[in-house]
Amino acid sequence: MRCGECSTENREGRKFCATCGAPLILACPRCGASNQPEDRFCGECGAGLVDAAVAKSVEVTPLPIPSTGERRHLTVLFCDLVGSTEIAARLDPEEWREVVARYHRIAAEAITRFGGHVAKFLGDGVLAYFGWPLAHDNDAERAARAGLAIVEGLLKLNQDARHPKLAARVGIDSGAVVVAATSDKDTDIFGETPNVAARLQAAATPGTVLATAATHRLISGLFVVDLLGPRLLKGIATPVEVFHVVRPTGVRGRLQAARGLTPFVGRNEELQLLLSRWERTCEGDGQVALIIGEPGIGKSRIVAEFHDRIRDTRHIWMESAGEQFFENSPFHSIIEMFSQWLELQGGGNAQEQCERLEGALASAGVKVSEIAPLIADLLQLRAGER
Repeated sequence: MRCGECSTENREGRKFCATCGAPLILACPRCGASNQPEDRFCGECGAGLVDAAVAKSVEVTPLPIPSTGERRHLTVLFCDLVGSTEIAARLDPEEWREVVARYHRIAAEAITRFGGHVAKFLGDGVLAYFGWPLAHDNDAERAARAGLAIVEGLLKLNQDARHPKLAARVGIDSGAVVVAATSDKDTDIFGETPNVAARLQAAATPGTVLATAATHRLISGLFVVDLLGPRLLKGIATPVEVFHVVRPTGVRGRLQAARGLTPFVGRNEELQLLLSRWERTCEGDGQVALIIGEPGIGKSRIVAEFHDRIRDTRHIWMESAGEQFFENSPFHSIIEMFSQWLELQGGGNAQEQCERLEGALASAGVKVSEIAPLIADLLQLRAGER
C-alpha cells in the first residue's frame, strides 16, 4: 500500500505510514467507509474525499499566549486636556490636530525628562509609567515633577495669543502591578493603579496635579501639598485620600524630607575632621572639604550630621546639587543657589522677585544695571522694561 504523502510502500493492513505517519486509510466524512488515500470519491456513497484530506493536513497554529508577567511597583501618571470637545468644535480638524500634537510634545518631553515612559496616547489623554522599563528609587517624585512640568508647559504655551487656551488635569497613583505582553505584542499593565490614576485625573480641577495617599507617602516632604480629604471616584469601591501637589519644597532627597532619622553611628573620625575644619573657618581661614564614597554609603547623612552639630553657631548655609533628572538643564545647580539666596522658592510675582534680585546684588557690591539682566535671564524672571 503506497503512502499518498511520501510514496513509501507499506504492507497490507497498516493504517498509518511507517515512514511519515500519514493515514493510509481515508474515512469518508459522510458515511465513514474506508477508502485509499489516492481515492477522490467514496466507494460507498460517492462523497468527495479531496476536501476532507486537505482539511486533515491543515496544521492548526495555537493563538499566542501572553508571556509570564513581571510584578513591579509603579507610579502611574494619567493626564488629559480640559474641555477638548468644545475646543475641537471651534477649530478646523487640521488646526485641532496641531493643537493636540503640541500638547502631546509638551507632555512627552516632561515625562521623558524625568525618566518616565510614555505608554499610550489615548486621544488627548496621556498614560505614563514611572518605574518601568527602568526603575529608580524616586519614581514617585519624578512623576510629580513631570505632572507639574506638564501644567507649567501649557501655561507657557498659552502665552501665545494665536492658539486656544489649554489646561490639563493630572492624576498620579502608586502601587503593585503586573507588566505583561499582550496578544498584539504590546505591553500593558494589570492592576488597579492605572484605573485609580485615570479616575483621579477626572476629579481634578483644571491646571492641577492630584496624587493618592500611596503616592504622597513616597513624596512626603519633597512637595508642598494640600490635603483634599477622601474622595469617591467612579468605579472605585472605597474612598481615596487625595492630595493636591502644589510645588516642590526645595528639599533634596528623602533624607532631608524625613521627619525622623535613626541614631548616627560610626563615622566619628570623618565627622571630627569636618568639625576641625569648621573651627579653622571660624578663625578666618577658609576651607574646602571633599567627601567621596559609593552610592548609599552615607555621604548625605554625614553632611546632615555636620550641619546639625554647627546649628547653634552663626553661619549661612547654602546647598545645591547636580540631580540626575536635571542633567539636561544647564546651570541647574547655580540657578538653585541663586534661588536660595534670593528666597524665590516661596513664589511671588515677577516685580517682587526682580526687586529682591536688585536689592541682593546691590548689597553684594556689584553693578546692578549690568549684572541684574543676566541673572534675571538665567532665573527666567520676566523683567519687562526694567
